[in-house]
Amino acid sequence: MSAYKSFAIAGFGKAGSLYANCFAQHKEDGFKWKVLSRSFAKPELRTAEAQGAELVAVDYDSQSSLINALKGVDVVLSTLRDEGLETVQLNLVRAAKEAGVKLFVPSEYGKNTLGIKEPYLKPKADTHDLLKELNLPYTLFFTGLWPSLILEPVSGILMGMDFDAGKFNFFGDGKIGLSWTTPEDFVPLAHHILTTLPLSELENSVFQIEGDRKSLKEIVALWQKKTGRKPEIYERSEEEIQAYIDSQDSNMMKLMPRELQRAGMRVTGEANKLWPGWKASNTWENIFA
Repeated sequence: MSAYKSFAIAGFGKAGSLYANCFAQHKEDGFKWKVLSRSFAKPELRTAEAQGAELVAVDYDSQSSLINALKGVDVVLSTLRDEGLETVQLNLVRAAKEAGVKLFVPSEYGKNTLGIKEPYLKPKADTHDLLKELNLPYTLFFTGLWPSLILEPVSGILMGMDFDAGKFNFFGDGKIGLSWTTPEDFVPLAHHILTTLPLSELENSVFQIEGDRKSLKEIVALWQKKTGRKPEIYERSEEEIQAYIDSQDSNMMKLMPRELQRAGMRVTGEANKLWPGWKASNTWENIFA
């Protein structure tokens, strides 16, 4: 059983709400958990409160507000979205150190970002650097891609995957195996790791969780089997890929074509074995079942 007993969840999107659910489901273990938020307008936050979470209003631009909110907290779970990583997460790290937090879990949940300072990933690298500078122990979770990245209409089309239209524009041949893990699968495993492993195995450690490994071509084949529709597939040439990258304003969209082309979003899945019996439920076969 982990020596950490109190947790603070910063950010209450998909992963944040799932962490809160995990704590609620394990009340008997004696853990305490807070949810930090600028406002409590989301109904999900009131649900979390009813399940045992302490709701704490914070000003992410105020160090005193954050320090006060984190007093008595052992572990900070940051599930902040990309727009919050450049300044808010760094503020959170500094406040955690001042408040005496024992472990910081930054918002990662994607590719292995260690040592990478590409523009889109620089905020994550800055967080790593600050944690080391302040000597604040950390735990990193890498999970590969979220299926929602290509299943949701807007982001899916940007990635070249239009399931509604049955049109798929690959960056390259689409044959490279990629790691895919849903929040519903990786959050319970991350929670299990954080609440069962000893300090010596958590501090300054990296855990790679993989729910499924499929190439884009394999995913389209599963979609075809499910729908009975014939897909229209186009494989972009190297020149077309570079032209696409050059046309993008977003650093993320400049990064993603190469990640999809060269398996940059692949993780090892070594952490899967840390919970005997854990098995990803939202594999692509089940998503298209």
